[in-house]
Amino acid sequence: MIKFNHYSTLFLEFKKHELKFSTLDKYTNIIKDRINPTFGELDVTEIKPSDIKKWLYSIDDVGGKSKRIYLSILSGILQEVFYDELITRNPARSVRLPKFNIKKIKPFTADEVHNIMSLAVNDNYRYYIAIAFYTGMRSGEIIGLKKSDIDLDKQMIRVQRTRSRFGESTPKTSYSNRDIPIIELLKPYIIEVYNKHDNEYLLVTQYNKPYKTTNVFQEQFWKPSLAELGIEYRRPYNARHTYATNMLYNNLVTPVQLAQLLGHANTQMVFDVYVNYIDTFNIDFDRSINIYN
Repeated sequence: MIKFNHYSTLFLEFKKHELKFSTLDKYTNIIKDRINPTFGELDVTEIKPSDIKKWLYSIDDVGGKSKRIYLSILSGILQEVFYDELITRNPARSVRLPKFNIKKIKPFTADEVHNIMSLAVNDNYRYYIAIAFYTGMRSGEIIGLKKSDIDLDKQMIRVQRTRSRFGESTPKTSYSNRDIPIIELLKPYIIEVYNKHDNEYLLVTQYNKPYKTTNVFQEQFWKPSLAELGIEYRRPYNARHTYATNMLYNNLVTPVQLAQLLGHANTQMVFDVYVNYIDTFNIDFDRSINIYN
């Protein structure tokens, strides 16, 4: 008898050479908390599709997207068992989940954007949310920016890295390596922070070090400002959604151009999330080249 947890450990050992630290950590926690408690002590040759379905349908605290990730990881583990010829087929590949509904986004209104910006008195936080609202960049991409990524003459930002508590790495996907125009509203913020210090990174802490995460911005400034303004709480990531919906709603870009600006491989996410939102809701934004006025 060979237990499942032997192969789940083996699977993670292999993935150390393939995944970013952040993704490996996510996989490790899913296996530890979600998969091994059910399958860890089982004989790998006796796991049936019905066992997997029963396990999936018993999970009621996450949505369909998370369940698909769980199933994908489980399938990857069982595929290693298949490669070792202990089973003749991967039982996880016989399991199909229904399509999950993409969670509806809730972009900020133009007035909310202005009010959030008006309360940003801390310099680094002000630069951070300005870049977020005016470029749609991900948080890790923003704190990963170096001055060498900023071309003030061409007014472009080159995105080519991200930072997190796991360190620095390449962006989320190859398509996330991209150039983003510095619009006029953002330019004063970029020039100010660019000339503020001599560190190679654009945003640095009081100790002249790059940020590892944006938690300090979220806890000390973002959450209190939304509470003070009486705005429904949404993650800072929602600045990305706000940028995207405004760019489309105001006819400033095509879906293809927006996909490139956001770093998506194609327009599917743009149509599924942003175009669908705009078609479904009548958002009263001012239609001008200035995307938040």
